[in-house]
Amino acid sequence: MKRVLTAMAALFFGVTSAAGQVQRPTVMRPTGVYVQAPTGMRYPESVGDFQRATIIRYKEDGTDESAGYNRVVPLKEIVATVYVFPSFRLRSFGSPRDVIEDARNHLCTDQFHAIENEVTSAHPDAVLLRDGATSLAQGAMKHEGYIAAYRLTNPRFAGRTNVASHSDVYVFCYVGGKWTVEYRIDYPLEYDANPEIADFMRDLVWTIPPEPGN
Repeated sequence: MKRVLTAMAALFFGVTSAAGQVQRPTVMRPTGVYVQAPTGMRYPESVGDFQRATIIRYKEDGTDESAGYNRVVPLKEIVATVYVFPSFRLRSFGSPRDVIEDARNHLCTDQFHAIENEVTSAHPDAVLLRDGATSLAQGAMKHEGYIAAYRLTNPRFAGRTNVASHSDVYVFCYVGGKWTVEYRIDYPLEYDANPEIADFMRDLVWTIPPEPGN
């Protein structure tokens, strides 16, 4: 679906971040706010305690990119990578809105399961702790999606080796009618990072324009 690559934020800590297929990604270190042109998604240099590491472009047209953010606190490190890329394509041919939404829900479930397979392929030791529906509130907006939470061992993490870790995946499809927003977040197993993760996801506000007609 997209790429198998170690995200640069993860490289900083030595964490493997898996995703579909890619060739010759472009690693960028821009200054200031970076805007993914095709989607309108804006990535500031910092979000709370998280500092942006790099932007990685997986497709030359910029429709598939990620931004890596790190929170560097000893033994409480968090690696967060945010991907924005196309949702599975749907041809509606003038179908009623409820039919389109039902089809999108099915396709989003398929895309979520494909991403889960990417994680377990890259981390054969991964143990699924939970998966299911989730939601993300950003101001007055509420986004519906999916979460999968894993326990796994990262060979390298924050200068340490074989670190027992949590690895969480969040997937939100058809943002603006055609984009998927995915989060990959790793942190030490013994550390409850949920408050910091919630703040990061809330404060990195999506700037993808709404779907026409909505």
